[in-house]
Amino acid sequence: MLDTIPAEIVYNEKQLRIQWKDGKTCQYDLLMLRKNCPCAVCRGGHDQDSVRTTGDITGIQLVSWKKIGRYAISITWSDNHDTGIYTYDGLRAACDEESPYAN
Repeated sequence: MLDTIPAEIVYNEKQLRIQWKDGKTCQYDLLMLRKNCPCAVCRGGHDQDSVRTTGDITGIQLVSWKKIGRYAISITWSDNHDTGIYTYDGLRAACDEESPYAN
């Protein structure tokens, strides 16, 4: 269970870094996180054949983040978008699979 609990979350101009309580450190590209925002608006709706609306984003900055309960973070982006909830399980799975966060 410690593998999906962050000990520390920090970010810079290009990456979000999570140090997990089990000692593993993972880094996530901010542009990829924004393009793969898990909210319904960015996914293009709830249908399986929905088309993502984030394809034209070419640059982004992380303005702030906050914890959502004990399971996720919500990020406020420089384009004022803040409705995506990035689960710790999803973030850790992307890191363990050495793939970009995708939801």
